[in-house]
Amino acid sequence: MIASLAIAGLFGTGLWLVVTSLPWMRRRPDLATELRRLSAQGRIELEADRRRVGSAVFASPTLERVMRPLIEDAGAVLGRLMARVGVASPDLERRLATGWPGTTPAQFFGQKLAIGVLFFAFFPAMNLAGLHPFGPWPVWIWLAGFGLGFLQPDWLLERRIARRRKAILLELPTVLDLLAMAASAGLSPEQALAEVSRQVRGALGDGLRVVAREASLGTATHPEGLRALAEQEGVPEIVSMADAWQSALEQGLPLGQVMLTLADTVRERKRATLIAEGEKSSVRMLFPVVLFIFPVFLVVLLYPAGVQLLGLSE
Repeated sequence: MIASLAIAGLFGTGLWLVVTSLPWMRRRPDLATELRRLSAQGRIELEADRRRVGSAVFASPTLERVMRPLIEDAGAVLGRLMARVGVASPDLERRLATGWPGTTPAQFFGQKLAIGVLFFAFFPAMNLAGLHPFGPWPVWIWLAGFGLGFLQPDWLLERRIARRRKAILLELPTVLDLLAMAASAGLSPEQALAEVSRQVRGALGDGLRVVAREASLGTATHPEGLRALAEQEGVPEIVSMADAWQSALEQGLPLGQVMLTLADTVRERKRATLIAEGEKSSVRMLFPVVLFIFPVFLVVLLYPAGVQLLGLSE
């Protein structure tokens, strides 16, 4: 009876969360917010508020209002504790800005703790519902589930950062070719970078637009902005781009030829990386072949011969 009530309650809660997360159930912005968006100052203030608050944690507005403060407070406490112990990563904010924009460290630690608790509570709920085909789930399985849930956001963050870096590396040779073409057409290096940044989409295009805007405002030079972009994204090839840019300006070399040479170098590095990954994949394929395919192949070949030798077919 208790198990049936628990399952019915979970099903009802899930159905309610699904319904409240639909677009037509979400809370619409009020008139004051819409009026602020019509002015440049209002848009700047709204963008600053959004960055300070961070991105939404839940799709449901109700859960966002009720659970998000609890998760952020618990994440802040956990973050301070891990920083005091020395376990927290010192560059977490930079990694979050790269792979998970809009997420604060408190939100990240809160999500880790919440997912760990959910994974931990899954196995006691299975025991309560009587769903344990191999016997009741032991406590060490509960703790292992908590550990897996706690580490899941880290794995997701690393995958997002790796995917972003891969996208930037794929876009970089094209950007270098466009810079070379723009410089060969008679544009200055600053004009070439501004024009290419307007034409390119994706993560690298966004970063180049930030570099061009900061350089136009006098906040940083183009090489400094490119080095900051390389440090933020974790792509050392952009550092080579900044060095080539500065060398071309200091030595009076044509920027187009320098960018073409650098584009060829980046393509060669990418080709070497792909070849190395292909060699590693061939080595990885040995494990499933040896463990799964080769034993079956031996059984298929040796069983008829064994039957004939032992005379079992008569």
